[in-house]
Amino acid sequence: MSQSQTSTAGTKPGRTLSIIGAVLGVLALVVLPIVLGPIGAVLGFVAHSKGDKPFGLYVGIGSIVTTILGMALGAALLMGAS
Repeated sequence: MSQSQTSTAGTKPGRTLSIIGAVLGVLALVVLPIVLGPIGAVLGFVAHSKGDKPFGLYVGIGSIVTTILGMALGAALLMGAS
């Protein structure tokens, strides 16, 4: 019996986690920053530990930054609405 395997040539382990973390980090700017930002950060740091060396670290740090910016943006909008 032969097993069909998909070729993952050229992809680093953890790259999928980095991409998902980056998407969640960007979404954290406008939607639920207190939830999506930390999830994106954790996924980025896990991807970094799995071998996606510079990008995973950037995603983790970027998700933390977008969490803070998203909360500040939400607070500014809330203060402006009242």
